[in-house]
Amino acid sequence: MNDSSLQQKWLQTANGKICYYLAKQFDDRPTVIFLHGLSANHTTWKTIFEKFRDFNLNYLAPDLRGHGHSDKSKKRRLYKFSVFTDDLKQIIEKENLSKVVLVGYSFGGSIALDYAIKYPTTVEGLVLISANHVNPLKYKKINFLTPLGYIFLNLLAWLLIWQKRKNYYYFDQATARGYWQSTFKGFTTMPITINLWLLSELANLNLSHQLAKITCPTLIVKSQADPFLSPAEAKDMNQKIKNSKIIILEDRTHFLASRCQEKIAKIISDFLKEQKII
Repeated sequence: MNDSSLQQKWLQTANGKICYYLAKQFDDRPTVIFLHGLSANHTTWKTIFEKFRDFNLNYLAPDLRGHGHSDKSKKRRLYKFSVFTDDLKQIIEKENLSKVVLVGYSFGGSIALDYAIKYPTTVEGLVLISANHVNPLKYKKINFLTPLGYIFLNLLAWLLIWQKRKNYYYFDQATARGYWQSTFKGFTTMPITINLWLLSELANLNLSHQLAKITCPTLIVKSQADPFLSPAEAKDMNQKIKNSKIIILEDRTHFLASRCQEKIAKIISDFLKEQKII
């Protein structure tokens, strides 16, 4: 990414290296951490980074495990929400960040939720964009399909574990040309097996009974018609997270952070101003 304020850095974990990008210029200011969705990378936030240069804030965006420049080891145990949350915790500890605001999009939003539940006193604000807190099939009244879907995705993943590419495509959000092109490109950014494992993890997602542990101001952002995040689920999150509110955009898509970047940038900045973070 052509942003001179961003420094590419690495976290060495017991299970491979995690790449992240950091702009840290203000020691006494909070750090906003951006977590992208499935098959993407830190460039999801390109437009928002450009807007944030004027806010005197620090910001950090990892390439999540299995994505971008980060480790892509084909080990099933590494692609669980708890592992992603631990990666995030290690990055925060390595950079000695005491004040963080988490912005999570789709799959990254579920990671942000898990982190805010486990470490509530370390998070000053939470923005959830098109993010689920439970298996999305639950609100579609077809949750009975979950076991079959989980078995199918994991079986297919094992059948395709041999698949690999000499070089995985590094998706740049700035070059995206429409939804379908972005979707197909996403399958070239990582081993297909990892993609399927991550999809299957949504079957195990259930943070419903833990949302009350979140104490920070929280903003839930969804579109008017999201095939994965239903109005009922967003309402449930809003009721269970005490200090939260919902913003519903007129757009009819799940992919708000990538397709509505100008709107999302304004929503995030307005939220940070409201909370007197900027």
